[in-house]
Amino acid sequence: MKYLKRLLKILFLVVAAVILVGGLILAGIALIPPTPIQPELRSIPDQSAFRLDEKVGWYQLDNGSYQMVTWGSYGGLTINDFAAVKRGYLTPRTADIFTWKPYLEKVEYQVCFQYNPEGKVIGMNWSTAAGQRRSAKRLERYGYDQAEVHFRNGPVELVGLLMTPYSPGAHPAVVFIHGSGKSIRDYLWYLHLADYLAQHGIAVLLPDKRGCGKSGGEWLYSSFDDYADDALAAVDFLAGVPAINPGKIGLIGMSQGGFILPLAANKSKKVRFLVSFSGSAATIEKTMRFEISEDMKDRGVPGWLVPLIEPILTHRAKKWNGDFWRINGSFDPLPYWRKLAIPALVLNGKKDKNVPVKESVALLETVRRENQDAEITIQLYDDSGHGIEDSRTDWTREECRALIVKWIYKI
Repeated sequence: MKYLKRLLKILFLVVAAVILVGGLILAGIALIPPTPIQPELRSIPDQSAFRLDEKVGWYQLDNGSYQMVTWGSYGGLTINDFAAVKRGYLTPRTADIFTWKPYLEKVEYQVCFQYNPEGKVIGMNWSTAAGQRRSAKRLERYGYDQAEVHFRNGPVELVGLLMTPYSPGAHPAVVFIHGSGKSIRDYLWYLHLADYLAQHGIAVLLPDKRGCGKSGGEWLYSSFDDYADDALAAVDFLAGVPAINPGKIGLIGMSQGGFILPLAANKSKKVRFLVSFSGSAATIEKTMRFEISEDMKDRGVPGWLVPLIEPILTHRAKKWNGDFWRINGSFDPLPYWRKLAIPALVLNGKKDKNVPVKESVALLETVRRENQDAEITIQLYDDSGHGIEDSRTDWTREECRALIVKWIYKI
């Protein structure tokens, strides 16, 4: 019995020592100042000599696939295969010859654009690494029209991709609001959804986030109010496009963009509906703490230790992005949801490790009970995470994209 007590005492001392040493290490980590995130340094050259505009459009490859060529956020062009959910970059060497670099692949192709006698681009060809000749023809009026557009929020010029369906009629339209950090329209998670909406008759304005890509301003020192005003500037721009129904323009917020949705809607009656895609109705503070805790669990940190470490890592995260947290750290979207008077579609995956979905839904359920004007539709997906992904493809679920289209046409 004495031996057992002595053993337990030793074990207790060992555990206590481990906790003490671990605590000292974590305290030391907390005291080491992280390298703050820096504004993005951008230098986008004048590429007018390469005549990028005339090459933008839809192409059908000789294997039957369809690919969309569009402007890149940092110059050049991107080539996007939405069926396979792949993209690549077309970097100009001359006005006629481009280098095609598929994303995350080690191959490159030399692409030559082809012209008809009137000087219009009609296709392109290239050779594979094995020497096989490949080609693609440029299609007329396939899918939707593309335009790289410029609009302003005060002194800040914003640049984005406008997708306008070819089908007749005044179309409903959506403006995308970006998630956290640096973000551009080239992000395939956005483009994949934007393409689906445009293919189904909904016009889309997908801008580069302020301070990213070709848009002016600086995201690092901007407030959620600034982002809301950027979105409303995009709404004003769309209202002046003849092919768009000005009475049916809405916002779709991706991830952190979900915070901005109700704020923007409360600032302008021109916003007629909202779609929150993996957004949170909890405070930004609670959302970040949840994300950090889930990340620790994924890394194997014992559950009992997570609440002890989380405040330290949260403190470091705020220091790393200090200006953003100084400006936006106290933001709470719930008061704006409570004042909402337009339809909203809220989409979340139950396995989301970036957003406290359970808490967020509970808050919105309370809003629905308290605010009879808040037409909030909530759709959860049991086996999806932050991307509301299909486990078979890892890309946004078909039924989720279809629901957005059906809901927009229904309201």
